[in-house]
Amino acid sequence: MPDRILLVSPASPFNPQSGAQQRTALLHEALQTLGEVDVLLIEPTADSSRLEPPMPGILAHGRWHQRPFGIGKFKPDYALNLALKTADVDLRRYRLIVSRYLNPLAKLVIPPGVRSVVDLDDWGYHYGPGALALAARFKSRYAAWLSKRQLKRFDAYFFVSRRDQARHERLKSVLLPNIPFNPPAQPFPQVNTSTLLFVGSLWYAPNREGIEHFLAQCWPAIKAARPQARLLLAGAAPPAVRSAWEQHPDVSAPGFVDDLDEAYRNAAFTIAPIYSGGGTNIKILESLAYGRACVTTSHGADAFQTDLATACLGVAGNDARFSELCIAWLSDLDHRRIQAEKSRSLLEKYYSRALFTERVKQLVLSHA
Repeated sequence: MPDRILLVSPASPFNPQSGAQQRTALLHEALQTLGEVDVLLIEPTADSSRLEPPMPGILAHGRWHQRPFGIGKFKPDYALNLALKTADVDLRRYRLIVSRYLNPLAKLVIPPGVRSVVDLDDWGYHYGPGALALAARFKSRYAAWLSKRQLKRFDAYFFVSRRDQARHERLKSVLLPNIPFNPPAQPFPQVNTSTLLFVGSLWYAPNREGIEHFLAQCWPAIKAARPQARLLLAGAAPPAVRSAWEQHPDVSAPGFVDDLDEAYRNAAFTIAPIYSGGGTNIKILESLAYGRACVTTSHGADAFQTDLATACLGVAGNDARFSELCIAWLSDLDHRRIQAEKSRSLLEKYYSRALFTERVKQLVLSHA
């Protein structure tokens, strides 16, 4: 068992608001069951590499110089390492370094004998149809190829889905799924409402593009069949973007919602029209934890495979089917209740906090 653990992350675990921060907090909590844990924040900057005054609870806050066009993206940043050494941040005092994402750990010079584990959250990014111009798509695929070449540098890995893990069977790894961070003690009862809900960071490209596609291709058919339907888009986005979305009939995009419980309580079900991106779309699991069934795409459901997809989700392979499911569910409260009830036991089995901690301990004790 490691005597001391270093958690490297671009996101602090001590103010878990976003999904990235929440997963960092969960990982920090799980690692604390194995030993003393220090937190090192490492983020990119266009300026020179340096250390910034650390926030409370943070060992150090490093910035690494991000060069244009991704040059040297995965090479160690020697200026940053020198700054850490000058600040008496000695990596040799750790038996284990765990990193959120590949890039922060790649910037460090890891001493011999120090084991390393990388959390490959948002791995295996998928591009939806027409999502990128040809040149941009080629650039992104090159970046993904370059990322894969770094995998031999470290000792073990966390994957968030079986889909991603299966692509790298030779690596030492365990499945560490995203889980609902702070779900209610009991799912909310079903209500007779016509409100559809989307929850997520709407500045994030896969979410933004998915909502724009839904508004253009699905919402008109839903409104024609169910004129009483309403859509609430809960999540941060630029004011101009939210204003444009609200030009669609009965669409509300207030931005960040203070009372997320109320949003879920007053929703008939949620939608996750996600066609691109990586990870496992935590918004789907959170919806089920609140007792709200979810209509999603084949890509959105694929990460869950047999754990949830066939039992709890409405899975649409095309726009017409997505619209049909929403129209049908708006008038079938009993079906929504059955879907929500199915999800409860499956969440406890596959996506619990206890399972998350156990998987972290499994990898650390076995391979680190």
